Amino acid sequence: MELTRIGSNNWNLFSPVVYDAYAQNAPEVLRIGAIEDGEVCGSISLSYFMSEDQAFIDSLYVVPKFRKQGKGKALVEEAVRLTASRVHCLEAEFCMETAADLQGLFTGEGFACIPGEPIFDFDVKKLLTNKQYAKYCKRKLSGVVSVPYVRLSDAQRNRISDLLRANGERTTDKNVAGFSEQMSIAVYRQDDPRTPRACLLVTEYNRQVNIAQLYGSGKNNPKFLLAAILGFTEAVQMMGGAKTYDTLGMVAAHPGVKKAFELLFGKRMTPMESGLMHAIRFVENSNDLI
Repeated sequence: MELTRIGSNNWNLFSPVVYDAYAQNAPEVLRIGAIEDGEVCGSISLSYFMSEDQAFIDSLYVVPKFRKQGKGKALVEEAVRLTASRVHCLEAEFCMETAADLQGLFTGEGFACIPGEPIFDFDVKKLLTNKQYAKYCKRKLSGVVSVPYVRLSDAQRNRISDLLRANGERTTDKNVAGFSEQMSIAVYRQDDPRTPRACLLVTEYNRQVNIAQLYGSGKNNPKFLLAAILGFTEAVQMMGGAKTYDTLGMVAAHPGVKKAFELLFGKRMTPMESGLMHAIRFVENSNDLI
């Protein structure tokens, strides 16, 4: 089996087995493909944009007919080798529904597997019809401005990326496939349009919208998070609402985020899926440069 970088020269060959969320030429992402006897076996995608010392396995896929043959193991080993000279930590996450196979693979390669956050799905129609919630937010959010991402300057976008990176969060930008500039929201105090107080970043696919990041900074976190959610609901409505989208998906890692959405939907949230598993490995530096 041969492992090779995936780029513009062989994208058409490997694109059917690439399942990360990024645009073809996203500069943060390194993709490796596996091929044997002229047949594509699978791929692995790595991103280096979380922080200077951490990399993330964004996707790992092996064609069904080639599974149970060590192809996934070889791709993960290549990911560890390539990241060893650049980072101290390599991380992946996957749905617990597939945990049996993937957990064994990652633990066999020296990763620690830790249960992570639950995944929630919501009815977009319910998101848009809670007028009591909107009225409550507007009453509480004086002095706060929600700005769609499409209206942000480059400097404002860079400050949001800096905020996320400084807090160990993954950034989401135009290089991400499906990134929505219209429905992503930044929140500011009216007297300070430079400093982002919260951001809500969105991807869309078919009739589903996904909250990829929801982060608040500084004092009055709940207030700014509510402003981000309200700005998002208004943006979804402007983009066609329930006529365009059926489902809102998100991972609720923070209790404050979960509470905000419980207020929005008027009930306790229960996961629609079993959630995520995190696989983490600390790697030793080597002299192998990418």
